[in-house]
Amino acid sequence: MNREGAPGKSPEEMYIQQKVRVLLMLRKMGSNLTASEEEFLRTYAGVVSSQLSQLPSHSIDQGAEDVVMAFSRSETEDRRQ
Repeated sequence: MNREGAPGKSPEEMYIQQKVRVLLMLRKMGSNLTASEEEFLRTYAGVVSSQLSQLPSHSIDQGAEDVVMAFSRSETEDRRQ
């Protein structure tokens, strides 16, 4: 996870945003989230809705590895902007 500070975001905000992205990717790849992970996503519903639009649109049929690689590329591109 990116530990470098983003302009205007506290370390806690960055942690929440990144945890939401990871949990959403796991769910998209077909993983069953724990009750506490689902509760975390409900608690931060506003962050979830903003992150959903940023997830790669690749289908699960592509394979988990390809989806993770696409996600990593989008993360790298986000940091460059």
